[in-house]
Formats: sequence, C-alpha cells, structure tokens
Amino acid sequence: MNIINLAMRLIMLLFWCGVIYALVGSDFQEVGSMPLILGGVVLVMHLMQMLMLKQASQYLELTAKDYLAVLVFGSFAMNHHRARLKAISEENKKINAENRQKRQQKND
Repeated sequence: MNIINLAMRLIMLLFWCGVIYALVGSDFQEVGSMPLILGGVVLVMHLMQMLMLKQASQYLELTAKDYLAVLVFGSFAMNHHRARLKAISEENKKINAENRQKRQQKND
C-alpha cells in the first residue's frame, strides 16, 4: 500500500471519528449538522461502491472484511480489488484470443 493511500485512509478514519462525535458528542449544538450531512453523503457513496464490489464478487473471493473496508475507506480500499479484476480481465482476454485462434485454425 503506497503512502498516499495510507494517508487517505487515516484521513477517512478521522472524518468518521468526527461524524461519530457530531452524532453522539455532548456538544451537538456547537458542532452543527454539517458533519452529519457530509457523513450521510459519504456513506451513500461508499454503499454504492459496496454494491459495485458485490457485482464483481462472482470473480473475486470477498469476505466481510473487504466489504467493511470499502464501507469505511471507500475507493481507497478498492485499489486492490481493481487490480485483481484487471488481472482477471487480461487473463480472460488472452484465453478468448487463444480460443478464437483455435477456431480459425479448425475452420481453415
């Protein structure tokens, strides 16, 4: 994991801590509703990313930990899965090209 991704995960953790503090903290009036609104928007985006990951689950062996990481960190947790999907896609392209060549040789 590169340093930028690690830093962004730390920022996301701080963001979620701020949202939780705004939700359960004793100084709710001072904090205001902005952290809750932003938290709701980010939560919806992360849930959509979880749905995208769910669609790719037929190609990947996913655990609950993978889904939880995407829920908390969003796209910063998706890098590994994107790389795995790309490798699977490249492998499938290679296999399909070989199959086409075999079919062409049989037809000739």
